[in-house]
Amino acid sequence: MNLNSYDVIILDCDGVVFDSNLLKVEAFKKALKHYPPSIVEEFSQYFQQNFGTSRYYLAKIFIQNFLKKDFTEKLYQQILNDYGENCILLYKETEFTNNFKSFLQYYKNKKLYIASGGDENELNEVFKMQNIHHYFDKIMGSPRKKTELINEVLMKNTGKKTIMIGDAKSDFLASQDNNIDFIYMRQYSLVKDTMEKLSQEYNFNIINNLGDLSE
Repeated sequence: MNLNSYDVIILDCDGVVFDSNLLKVEAFKKALKHYPPSIVEEFSQYFQQNFGTSRYYLAKIFIQNFLKKDFTEKLYQQILNDYGENCILLYKETEFTNNFKSFLQYYKNKKLYIASGGDENELNEVFKMQNIHHYFDKIMGSPRKKTELINEVLMKNTGKKTIMIGDAKSDFLASQDNNIDFIYMRQYSLVKDTMEKLSQEYNFNIINNLGDLSE
């Protein structure tokens, strides 16, 4: 299977570029270490089931729905800052997903974009640190929603055939919102059962890792 018929390829980041999904769950748990363990564990399960959602939304959900406190900017920013610091550290340790580098070489003449739930400034820093930023036309992330990021790509590439590769429901829904094709990458996903059911319902393709697209 290959993507030679597409002009533009959009990738999610965690679980597609980096083997970082479980590390991000742990990073959020560390950011919340001062709170009751039972609440943090309950939130971690919610985080996994909604992986790919913006941290800006998740931090508000944690405060209001799990801690059941009134929203305060101070608490909100503290959680975001602690989580952001943990993410920078984890990206220094994490590895690329299987066959990611060969995928970049195979499709280096395509227009490549990142559309992630991760923080945009943080992602750009990490991609430069990993020396892969130059492969991409733009690296985009939160606080904007993923559907908005894909829409921006489409506005810049009017009439170009575009596809999204992701590993979570948020990736599929953003693709569907923008009426573009979607491929689910299974190997590192935290929501395999959910995504396989969606694939049966909506008939999108499933790959194990990016090496399946260089054949």
